[in-house]
Amino acid sequence: MHAYLLTIFRSIRTNLSKLFSIIVIMLLGIAFVSGLGTLSPMIDNSFGNELRRENVPDLILKSSSTTGFADEDDNGIIDIVEDLLSSRLATSAQGLTMLDSSMFSSMGYDMGFSSDMPLTRFYGIPDDMTIAPVRAVEGRMPVKSNEVAVERMRSDMVTYKVGDTIDLGDVLGTKTVVGIVSNPLNFSRYEELDLINMEEIKQIVYMRQQDLAMSIELVPGISMEVQFPTTDLYVTLRGANEYTYFTGSYIDFVKGEQEKIESLLGDKYGEIHYLTLEENMSYAYIVNYTDKIDIIALLFPIFFIAVAALVVSTTMTRMVEEERSIIGCYRSLGVTDSRIKLKYMLLSLFCGILALIVGTIVGVYSLPMAIYPAFETTFFCPEMVNLMNPLFGLVCGILMILIVLLVTYRVVRGFLKSSPADLLQPLAPKSGKKILFERLPLWRILPFRYKSTIRNLCRYKKNLIMTILSVAGSTALVFCGFAIIDVANALPPVDYPGLTDTIVPIAIVIILFAIFLSIFVIYNLTNLNIEERKREIATLKVLGYRNKEVVLYIYREIMIMAGLGLILGLPIGVSLMAIILWLLDFGRLGSIAVSTYFLTLALVLAFILVTDALLLRKILKVDMTNSLKSVD
Repeated sequence: MHAYLLTIFRSIRTNLSKLFSIIVIMLLGIAFVSGLGTLSPMIDNSFGNELRRENVPDLILKSSSTTGFADEDDNGIIDIVEDLLSSRLATSAQGLTMLDSSMFSSMGYDMGFSSDMPLTRFYGIPDDMTIAPVRAVEGRMPVKSNEVAVERMRSDMVTYKVGDTIDLGDVLGTKTVVGIVSNPLNFSRYEELDLINMEEIKQIVYMRQQDLAMSIELVPGISMEVQFPTTDLYVTLRGANEYTYFTGSYIDFVKGEQEKIESLLGDKYGEIHYLTLEENMSYAYIVNYTDKIDIIALLFPIFFIAVAALVVSTTMTRMVEEERSIIGCYRSLGVTDSRIKLKYMLLSLFCGILALIVGTIVGVYSLPMAIYPAFETTFFCPEMVNLMNPLFGLVCGILMILIVLLVTYRVVRGFLKSSPADLLQPLAPKSGKKILFERLPLWRILPFRYKSTIRNLCRYKKNLIMTILSVAGSTALVFCGFAIIDVANALPPVDYPGLTDTIVPIAIVIILFAIFLSIFVIYNLTNLNIEERKREIATLKVLGYRNKEVVLYIYREIMIMAGLGLILGLPIGVSLMAIILWLLDFGRLGSIAVSTYFLTLALVLAFILVTDALLLRKILKVDMTNSLKSVD
């Protein structure tokens, strides 16, 4: 048992570089998956906690009557609140006035708005507002009839400072801005739309509810102050706090309770529109963005996992092949087949678990922290919560580990079918045979170095396919990252406002991870190529090949395989991008700049050259004596 454990540790030491590359490649894939997979839940949790803290309404009842919520006794709002509370459907309800400047004329009021007055939304706020209370972030809330507050700056809205005056027409007059405020229902930085013409609101004004009024002359010399009606009723539903805001179950619950309230109130209070958070523009933006993030978080990890699993499986296969003589020794010494399989399965499992732990930690903490600040360009972001969701990364990581374990098991099982005597012999090289290129007239004039390169490529088809697919996958990922940036930048602002600002950081993360993945893929495959061909390299040196010729002999094959991978990677990337755009429902392939194609090729090729340059010393330092020793 001691000797058996000793050989395991010796295998780890001997194959340290291979095991390290396996860990890093798996780690990159798992970190990427974990990070993107937790980004959407983290955004939902951060904004959801803020909405809960600010006690936003689950349902808004909006009256379509010019008299608001009023019945024949003119106390409709009081009756509605009593009905809701006594039915135990709601825990609280509170009314306020919300009118757009375009609505006053439809209600029969001439407010004397000037033609150049920006489209304005007016809020009349009660003094004791407890549901979604408006808070001053600068200055204070209005306490006098000649004071107003304005909403914090949003895209293309009129800018005010505390102390400025604002002209609100002949009836409401000129007011003094005493505060800049935040409305917890308006956390997007983009404009709201008015309810009549669906045009962009350019300024949002808050005043005391009793001050949102007009004077009506009853008879000459005698006038009466008339307050505008309560138009909105904010309602918090009983049991809603058991649900998370940005989930389908929450929306289903609210809609179910809405049906009960509709049945309870009937039509005795006039026509009422029921608005859930789904109809809130800021909420809709968050849902839209996180849905797109979820699509990216689903598609790209599949590709990352496929590339990583392919390379890792190749590495484990070759590592087991190199230890065929050790397997032969095990069998000749009476070590059971199950224990031999266990050794290599444990090595694979060790790499996978280490990559899973480190990759998950790195992913769920680094990527959201790097990407979340980008949402500040689109939203007034609350503090990011640390409630991470590593489930997606864990599932994908475990899937990758299972794939590697399965490949390792099958490779070892294949070797165990051979006798110990055969395993103790070096693996016989593949027998050469005439290839298709040799039948072409061009073959006769090719220099020998190119003939040998082509023969080797066709001879080791498995290596050829693995390298091409790995490089193609990495190239496709880099291309998609740049393509997403092109498409996002080409979108008109009116089509997913602010989407560019939030999607570009994700695309940059994709590019960086894809580049790192391509570096380690090329490094790993090139390193394996050198390791398994040490005898060939040593033979070339003995035959008088100079260092430059030996390096070119090896790298010529690698560059051809990498070049084929680059060429194949672009159409794969375009196809993947077409699927992404179709699922995201924005942009088109025509928005991808021609320079992106060349930039992708140049970038991946540059890293291939740099990576191969790092392995140059390994080729030159091959020990001819040890490499040519025979175990016959």
